[in-house]
Formats: sequence, structure tokens, C-alpha cells
Amino acid sequence: MGVNDMGWHTLDPKGYVIPVEEFEAGYDRLLAPLAAAGTELILIEPFLLPVRGVVEAGAGYALIGEKERKQWRTDLDPKIQAVRKLAREYGAQLLAADDMFAELAATTGPEYWAADGVHPTPAGHAALAAAWLRLVARGCPAGEEQC
Repeated sequence: MGVNDMGWHTLDPKGYVIPVEEFEAGYDRLLAPLAAAGTELILIEPFLLPVRGVVEAGAGYALIGEKERKQWRTDLDPKIQAVRKLAREYGAQLLAADDMFAELAATTGPEYWAADGVHPTPAGHAALAAAWLRLVARGCPAGEEQC
């Protein structure tokens, strides 16, 4: 759940904006039976890195520039908040990937972590894996924003 639930309306003329309420309700429908079964949940918030210039999306399907990324960010931010809210409501651990990548990108540039701003590079995958392992190893208290 995440970046693929936003932005497509800027690429496909038949696409539509998924309202944050619909996004949250769909996510909730996925989490509810897992929580009811006693599953320990870890949610990873969606992320978007502020790469510069124009990049290809969907294997060359479309070109994404500053205007589209700005629209995506506007659409994504409330959905990140919805994921954080659901993590609190379900007592799930949260991997704050958007914040993590923003901090990492401040020192190396965003393209190092995700060349197109969305799909992690090997370094981006390694950063996510390391954050996941730290989260699991530390056993953060349920619902804590970051650990």
C-alpha cells in the first residue's frame, strides 16, 4: 500500500484520485483480520524522494517531472498520516520510511536511494532492510511513531 495508490491519475487520463478516506478504509480492511488473529503488525509508510529533473515511470510509460511529483506529494502526505494513524490504532510498529529517506537524501542526494524517487536502488533496499531489522530487534513499543 502506498505510492501506487497515488499519482496514477497524473499518468492515466482514465485514472482517478483515491481519496485518503478510501485509502485508509482499504488499508483498514486488510489489517483488521490480521489484528483479530493476533498477528504482530509492522507498517511501512509510503515514501517519495525529491529527485530532480524528468524521470521515466512505468518502464518508459510516462515522463514524470517536478509538476507531477508535486501533485504526488500533495496526494501522498495525507496517506502517510493515515498509515501512522492505523499503526497507532492497531498497536503496530511503524517504519517511518518517508522520514528516513528524507534524512538520508539530505546527505547523499535522493537519487542514491531511489533514482526515480519511488523505486529503491540497491542502497535504498539495504536502508529499508536495515531499518526493518533495527525495528524488529528493538521491539519498539506498539504504536510508537518512530523507534
